[in-house]
Amino acid sequence: MKKLRIGLAGLGTVGKGVYDILQKDADLITRRSGAQLEIVAAFSRTKKDFLDPKIKFYSNASDFSNDPQIDVVVEVMGGLTTAKDLIIAAIKSGKKVVTANKALLAEQGVEIAKLVEENKGYIGFEASTAGANPIIKGFKEGFAANEITEFYATLNGTCNFILTKMRDETRDFFETLKEAQALGYAEADPVMDINGTDTAHKLVILGALASGSNPQFTKTYIEGIEKVTIEDVKIADQLGYKIKLLAIYRNLGDMLQQTVYPTLIKKSEKIAQTDGPYNAIVTLGSNSNWNVMIGRGAGGLTTGSAVVADIIDIACGRNTSPLFGVKCADLIEAKIMPISQRVGKYFLRLLVDKEMAQKTNLSKMIFGDKINVENAMFFDRENDILCGFITDAQKEEELLNVIKNLDSTLVKSVSFLRVESTNF
Repeated sequence: MKKLRIGLAGLGTVGKGVYDILQKDADLITRRSGAQLEIVAAFSRTKKDFLDPKIKFYSNASDFSNDPQIDVVVEVMGGLTTAKDLIIAAIKSGKKVVTANKALLAEQGVEIAKLVEENKGYIGFEASTAGANPIIKGFKEGFAANEITEFYATLNGTCNFILTKMRDETRDFFETLKEAQALGYAEADPVMDINGTDTAHKLVILGALASGSNPQFTKTYIEGIEKVTIEDVKIADQLGYKIKLLAIYRNLGDMLQQTVYPTLIKKSEKIAQTDGPYNAIVTLGSNSNWNVMIGRGAGGLTTGSAVVADIIDIACGRNTSPLFGVKCADLIEAKIMPISQRVGKYFLRLLVDKEMAQKTNLSKMIFGDKINVENAMFFDRENDILCGFITDAQKEEELLNVIKNLDSTLVKSVSFLRVESTNF
């Protein structure tokens, strides 16, 4: 029987997940792949106790990448330096690669894609985006007969867990973040999760696949959940909305919207109904119409499942498609919409001076004729009134101009979140 010899780079949570799956499910994998998948070498800063002593261990990336006994390099260490060098060396030496490295593909994907083509190589990266959810295969294969016109996704379990807890238990952001860390849903350093960068990396990869374009991370608007307050969550809930950190892609014809930000979404929408540490991707295709995929997006076995699926594809010879779905020469340079040009509804939270306020027509008093309000809630406090407004569709640059010129003697503070609707 054919053997596929694997070099495992990275022995952290995902690396151990890959290792465990290949051990405990070896018979199942052999039946489905027609090959024996064997880890023959490993690379990491430190050797881990779970590693079989018969497996060669490398602490030097170059030696590992060039080991002639390795057929497939599995990179699950992350980062943009050592991991990149390791992947480049592996491709140049004729090895296939499987990676979970979303940052590398989002930020330097064109360079990697060209290298793969030049060397007639292959990179599987299902694990980079949504854990075990097969959304990469969905975009490259399942929706291949469609133009993907829109998708909306919760792609970070940490943020989804925090926002769910804030709503369900009326606890503030920092308290809920500490619980997420204690439960293992958030890293010790959670900055990349909560500031939206992790979600943006995943969005950029999916956006490149959806549009057949070069991945454009630096032009993607990114906003995290750090400034979402318990007041935002409570008012949104009473208005019939949940707050989610959404990755949003829309093909607008002459440009693409590719944005990450916390948004109000009606509770009845499919994307709003995925709570806790789960990922969801809602996709609109030109022929397939709406599709939704939901599942865990992180964890050793969860992400390891996607890694091993890519290895099985290699064993079965299903490893011929270009990195971003089309050849590098056919990748377009899409124009990305500036956030200032977004047109949509907004949620405004204001503190208004109680003595100056005229409650009978408070929204008119605050905004005049410049903003139309669709829905509003008011909460009396000791010295002020807490207001929550849902506006009609506005261009963002125009909304910001109105906010900048509000009467500061009347309005003590103002903040806003965007409101989205998928109609699904």
